Amino acid sequence: MINSRQQLEKNGSKQYTYTMEDEINVEFNNEKKVLCEKIIRDINAVFLKDADLSSFEIIPKETNCNKSPVVHVDHNLGLESWCAQHVYDHAHRTLISHRRQTMQQQLRTLQQQQQSDALAKYLNVALLINPDVTTFWHIRRQLVQKNRLSINKELQFSALVLSMKPKSNEAFAYRRWLYSFQSADAIDWPHEISICERAADRCAGNYHAWSHRQWVLQNAPCLLQSELMRTEKFIRKHISDYSSYHYRQVLLSRAYELGFYMTDDSQPQLASLRELLAQYDLKSEDNGAAVANGDEDAGESLLQLLLPNLNRRSISAQRLRSFLFCCNVAAHDMRLCAEQRTMYGARDCFELHRRASLKFIVEQCVRLLTGLASGLGLYLPAANGSQANELQSQLRKFDYDSHPFLLAVRRVEHKMGEKHKRWCNMHLNFNYRDQSKS
Repeated sequence: MINSRQQLEKNGSKQYTYTMEDEINVEFNNEKKVLCEKIIRDINAVFLKDADLSSFEIIPKETNCNKSPVVHVDHNLGLESWCAQHVYDHAHRTLISHRRQTMQQQLRTLQQQQQSDALAKYLNVALLINPDVTTFWHIRRQLVQKNRLSINKELQFSALVLSMKPKSNEAFAYRRWLYSFQSADAIDWPHEISICERAADRCAGNYHAWSHRQWVLQNAPCLLQSELMRTEKFIRKHISDYSSYHYRQVLLSRAYELGFYMTDDSQPQLASLRELLAQYDLKSEDNGAAVANGDEDAGESLLQLLLPNLNRRSISAQRLRSFLFCCNVAAHDMRLCAEQRTMYGARDCFELHRRASLKFIVEQCVRLLTGLASGLGLYLPAANGSQANELQSQLRKFDYDSHPFLLAVRRVEHKMGEKHKRWCNMHLNFNYRDQSKS
């Protein structure tokens, strides 16, 4: 009997201890919830107060100093790191509980201004800290469709997210979705380019930023001229970021596809192309009258060297001007890569971009001479397998010995090593012999 009483007292003591610990945990969780709610309100107050927020950062700080962890200085928003995980977890639980409601309950929440504002408050915090949750971006889309969030403010918010996470594909995709509600003429395309450039500047090899920039270029070809200048500046600053070199190759193909050329003094007498021809031991001699007559006649001797015996009846004058302009840009890039290599030493990106520029010049010469790019607007980059195979077939059949410029290219590029020769054989069908096997 005594043993059973002792056992009951012992079990009762255990039950009493567990209850006290449980109450302590509940009290602690309640305090943490209250603190998280206060921090989220402080962040929301900054959004309401400052309509020109430009950046967000997590500020490294491991301990609470008994003051608000939300920092707001000169349109810049910061959150101390000690509370970031707790605040995110709280916002995450709240948003997930909303998603677990029935569809009718979710619609009622979105239709009520006060509840949708509260939902947006949690979304702001959750996406600023972790923008890779597709579900949360989907909720924002629902709020936009219900006119609870404005498109202009959402563009600003996504830019704020990109200031913290410049590689956020979800943020870039959200911006493209928002622009689907606006006409192309109403969009500030240069500003969009600036956002892409800032993201690429902060994070090397930013595939999502450069892909978004390609989307901008497809929708705003009026930016071709400025993009040619901006990308060169970026390449000179970020010498090892091959994503920028690849974008410039896309830019050049797009310019030629649209028959783009510039008639100002940015390319005086196509100097880069003439310099390239001189490196290949070829010279074009324009008489004084041709130079005096301006751009239309100044490139005539270049065309005779690059495209001898061309049937010009099937080629528009604009296509030929664009051909000379784009080849001059490619020649300029080949010289740029040589300068970069002299300054910084050999790097793969220099060699790869030089090869891409050379490939562009050779391929466009072959296209025009074989009739693959006749007229204006009929040129398209090899976007699919059949187009690429057709070009490769023409390259294999092309008689380089009968073409002075391409024969000179083949002769000079032969001196650049076995690896480069193998690349020329594979992509340009120069048919060099492999000396390593002999």
